[in-house]
Amino acid sequence: MRISRRKFLQSGSAALIGLSVKGDRPITGGFVNDSFAMGHKLRVRAAFPIAKKFEKRTVVIVGGGIAGLSAAWRLQKRSFTDFVLLEMNEQPGGNSRWGENEITAYPWAAHYVPVPGRKATYVRELFEDVGVLKDGVWDERFLCFTPQERLFLYGRWQEGIEPAIGLNESDRDQFRRLEEQIHEFRARGGFTIPMELGLSPEHADLDQIPFSDWLRSQRMDSRILDWYMNYCCRDDYGSLASETSAWAGIHYFASRELEEKGPLTWPEGNGWIVKRLLERAGTFVRSGKMVQRITRKGNRFSIFAGETEYQAEFVIFA
Repeated sequence: MRISRRKFLQSGSAALIGLSVKGDRPITGGFVNDSFAMGHKLRVRAAFPIAKKFEKRTVVIVGGGIAGLSAAWRLQKRSFTDFVLLEMNEQPGGNSRWGENEITAYPWAAHYVPVPGRKATYVRELFEDVGVLKDGVWDERFLCFTPQERLFLYGRWQEGIEPAIGLNESDRDQFRRLEEQIHEFRARGGFTIPMELGLSPEHADLDQIPFSDWLRSQRMDSRILDWYMNYCCRDDYGSLASETSAWAGIHYFASRELEEKGPLTWPEGNGWIVKRLLERAGTFVRSGKMVQRITRKGNRFSIFAGETEYQAEFVIFA
């Protein structure tokens, strides 16, 4: 059966009409948790209210993201309660905040955690406390066992996100040499998480040059390798390899467990962790309290937030 071009286009148009969006519900959107207006006040050194109230605490935590909330959790877990956490936004959580609709909760930003290795004792302690890890076994409800990634390259799909088709001999050699170097960095432990176990002055110079320059110095100039490195830097840092330090670029790969499984994830992303931390330490959190100034006099600190001056022996700046 033969069909004319006109008839084919007419039938195709009818099919597309059938697939068109029905209804006139507008697509709306906006920004959430944007704090640039307050940040600009700090930048231009705007005048803030004079303190009218004074409060003494042994410890003041500045910032209610994952770091600050984790510090609060650890303090209360050890029965220390003479502290307060000051959070600029109304909703704590930092980049782990989440939203909810009539169907489900969802992350605004951070949405998974790589399965922490055995050296990440603090993170594993937290996950044990919130029921994600028990007797060394991860709760399968929170494990994403086989994340499926595919890459459309040279007109066809391939399994996995690292380019594997259409590579010439030089491309393959550069990918292989990069993998060997990353394996060596990982084995030396200089990029281990937590950083207190691995951070070394041996690699300090890598933080002074762009990742792209380091790759060139290693004779890695493959166009497809360059694309993949840019993808990875965008994924973790929101910038190109030319805008990412060589230390950060190497850290992206060398900090990961060789046989990493997972990751851990939840419908609301890392907001699930925030919820568990707030259940345990939420009574110490004061939202809507932007810290505009911290001063030190002798062995005490003054932390200014709104019309309150908090006086403390220690400040955790998170």
